[in-house]
Amino acid sequence: MKLVKNFYCLFFFTTCLLPNGWSQADYPWLRFGDQLYDKGAYTDAETAYRKALEEKQKPTTAYNLGNTVYSQNRLPEAIQQYQKSIESTKDPVLKSNSYYNLGNAHFQSKEYDKSIEAYKESLKLQPTDEDTKKNLMLAMRQYQQQQQQQQKENEDKNKDKSQENKDQQDQKDQEQKDQEQKDKPSPQQTPSEPDDQKQQPSEEKVSEE
Repeated sequence: MKLVKNFYCLFFFTTCLLPNGWSQADYPWLRFGDQLYDKGAYTDAETAYRKALEEKQKPTTAYNLGNTVYSQNRLPEAIQQYQKSIESTKDPVLKSNSYYNLGNAHFQSKEYDKSIEAYKESLKLQPTDEDTKKNLMLAMRQYQQQQQQQQKENEDKNKDKSQENKDQQDQKDQEQKDQEQKDKPSPQQTPSEPDDQKQQPSEEKVSEE
């Protein structure tokens, strides 16, 4: 049974995935985990799915575990579990849903480029899935806005850096001018005439006898 859950404008797949037989040791934990997940008890559901994985490694269990940690907003862990499911399953439906939820996890992490790639891989396996198409379009719009914002931030950063360099150069030029002015010799002053002029000796008068 596949449920569709609306999550931050993204449709989110969860699946109650049943094993082949009741005799498998992991089945009670899987069933218990599904029940807890449906009740919103994600921490307890996570514990149950991890117990199931201890009994047997299955792509379906990794997928369900990915859903529980995703619901707890532990996105890197969810991404890891979806990737395990993708790598270990040959079921095209499970692989498509794993790619879909992987795309959601990347989207919530604002890794829109990776989100786009994951949705495209999901559509290769289920080309008519409308939810995946909608999420792909949403991711593409967000990615475009992200690129535009980054470009604007880079331009503003370069502009600020350019102004900073200009201010530093202006300050350096002014300091150099101040130093040159300081080192410039003062003009030599012409000495003034002394106040007391040396008198020329007067000629002696010779008396005539």
